[in-house]
Amino acid sequence: MSNPYGNDPYGQQPQNPYGAAPGSGFNEPAKTDGVSIASLVLSLICCAPVGLILGFVGLKRTKGGQRKGRGLAVTGIVLGLLGLLVWVGLGIAAVAGVAWFESIVEPGDAEVGQCVNIDDEGDTVFMREAECNEEHDAEIVGVAEVTDENLEQVESQMAGYCAEVISQEDLAKLTDYLQDVKAVTQDPNDVEVGDDLVCYVQPGDKLDAPIL
Repeated sequence: MSNPYGNDPYGQQPQNPYGAAPGSGFNEPAKTDGVSIASLVLSLICCAPVGLILGFVGLKRTKGGQRKGRGLAVTGIVLGLLGLLVWVGLGIAAVAGVAWFESIVEPGDAEVGQCVNIDDEGDTVFMREAECNEEHDAEIVGVAEVTDENLEQVESQMAGYCAEVISQEDLAKLTDYLQDVKAVTQDPNDVEVGDDLVCYVQPGDKLDAPIL
C-alpha cells in the first residue's frame, strides 16, 4: 500500500538557518595580531627600537587581512620612529654635554699657553679648552698658587699680581696685550691659601693663533 503522504511524511527538511555546524570548515573571523599589539605597547612605553621592529613584522603578518591589527602595527611603527628620533636626540645631547663638561678647565688644571673660551656668569668664570689655531676668547699666560706670602696681594689686586707670575720672556710677547690681562681663582670673592691663581689674556676681539 502506498504512503498517502508521499515518500517523506514530514516533507522537506529546512536548511540550518545558522549555517554549518562548528568544525564543518566554515571561515572563522580573523584574529587580532599579537605582534601588532606588542608593537604599539612597546612603542608607547619607550621601547622604540623593539616596537619599531615588531611594527614591521606585524605589518607583514596582517597583510591581505589574514589577521586584524594592521592599524596597530602602523601606529606602532610611527610611534617607534618618533621614539627613536627622541632617543637619537637625547644621545647627541648627552654626548655634547659630556664633551662640554670634559672641556672645562679647572684653575688647578690650567697650564700656561692653554687656549680657552670664557663663559662669565656674574663673578663666576668658566674656562673651556679650545684649539689655539681656531677662534677662541683667551689664552692662559700664568699660573701660581696662593700662599700666606701672596694672599694679601692676590686679594687686593688679582690681575696686577699676574706681573709677578708671568715670566719675563712671556711678558715680552704680551706687550700688546698687557691691558687685557685678567685673573681668576676658584672663588675670587673668597680667596684662600691653597687656591690656584690663573692669569689669562682676553682681548676684545677673538684670537685665532697662540700668543705665547
